[in-house]
Amino acid sequence: MSTTADDDLAFAPLAEVSRRIKARELTSAALTRLMLDRIARLNPTLNCFITVCADAAMAQAEALDRLLQSGLDLGPLHGVPVAVKDNMATAGVRTTAASRILADWVPDEDATVVQRLKQAGAVILGKTNLYEFAYGGVHEDYGETRNPWNLGRTCSASSSGPACAVAAGLAYASLGTDTGGSVRLPAAACGIVGHKPTYGLVSRAGVVPAGYSLDHVGPFARTVRDTALVLNAIAGPDPRDPAGSRRAAPDVASDLGRGIGGLVIGVPKRQPSELIDPQMHDAFVAALAVLEREGAALVELTLPDHLLSRTAMWAISASELAESHREYLRTRAQDYSPTVRGLVRQGAFLPAVEYVHAHRVRQKIIADYKAVMRHVDVLAMPVVPLPAWPIGAEEVTVANVTENLMGSLTRYCPPFNITGQPAIAVPSGFDHEGLPLGFQIAGRWHEEAMVFRVARAYEQATDWHRRRPPLQ
Repeated sequence: MSTTADDDLAFAPLAEVSRRIKARELTSAALTRLMLDRIARLNPTLNCFITVCADAAMAQAEALDRLLQSGLDLGPLHGVPVAVKDNMATAGVRTTAASRILADWVPDEDATVVQRLKQAGAVILGKTNLYEFAYGGVHEDYGETRNPWNLGRTCSASSSGPACAVAAGLAYASLGTDTGGSVRLPAAACGIVGHKPTYGLVSRAGVVPAGYSLDHVGPFARTVRDTALVLNAIAGPDPRDPAGSRRAAPDVASDLGRGIGGLVIGVPKRQPSELIDPQMHDAFVAALAVLEREGAALVELTLPDHLLSRTAMWAISASELAESHREYLRTRAQDYSPTVRGLVRQGAFLPAVEYVHAHRVRQKIIADYKAVMRHVDVLAMPVVPLPAWPIGAEEVTVANVTENLMGSLTRYCPPFNITGQPAIAVPSGFDHEGLPLGFQIAGRWHEEAMVFRVARAYEQATDWHRRRPPLQ
């Protein structure tokens, strides 16, 4: 097979390779070998995998090929190579959370989402890089994941590795976690699709917590349909997750083609504190125009102050992280990266009254969003104010104003972690340097199918998701 043909196959939609596996045009073993060869060639540059399970992945792929030959088809993910973020437990495979503290931890059992991927027939290629404990900074032992569109730029936020793996054609899908935007932010930075489900729809059992009342596990893929197929495989009740939903998992892939004629899309009014890069803003306005041309009605509305959601998110997540790290902070403080050690200590000394107050603010924000959602089918808003920033930056300039990076990064995503609403990030263009741009669509609680339907209509009317990064 030629290099061009290999690249075409590596960037093919998950749904397409699934069809070809079932038609016996491809084998899972051949696809898995292709992915492993690409990982061996590109990961030294991109740094998106921490652990590659080459032998286990090939054995799994070969076993799945035999199952299919015997007539047993496990579904759309049967034989498809995927990756998981390295804060999700994997039986017999180390799970580091990109930390020195867990560098040698080998779990006895899989996280529920990993179990469900395997039950659906997916091949687990390995464990991907992240911010230490999925919170706030990169540990020097693991290093930064580089953006495949520009190696000097970040992949943005803690799920950098799983997003990069999909964007670079090293996996057909992946799983990440989102506590304040860490699925949607890397999806936008890498030009792919990333979904944060309704809180509790996807089990967090076996996932190293960052903020247990804000954490979500969600899928990455290159198309909306592919992302829906992965969500179908991992969603649903789990007795191992006491905070999980007891609702039956929806089939979000079955309703994608209905179009959006007659739907009402809410567009938030610009807030006084809001800064956004002009190119990002123009791409968002253009995306709204596409949705309108597809038949949706746009309605401007007022949302709670984004700064309020961000402040509540930080207070809640910092306190919850510190609680789960009490013993590590006492006995292993020197093993944290300086950034994460500082954040854990801040959370440990945050007064209990502030944590309680943040939850009271949270309830008010949820009530306000519920009132807004009575009048619209979905909301559309930016994911992040700017494209991927230079690696190592602590400040960024947005609309000619220099501000703290974390403040800029957490402008638009935290509201939906606070409320628990489903939200999906989709590609919406490129800036003048060739960096991806994206926006997000959020819906009512447990109305994933509507969110995916709107995202799919936008995707079908554009071709941003077909672009590939300039990898050599």
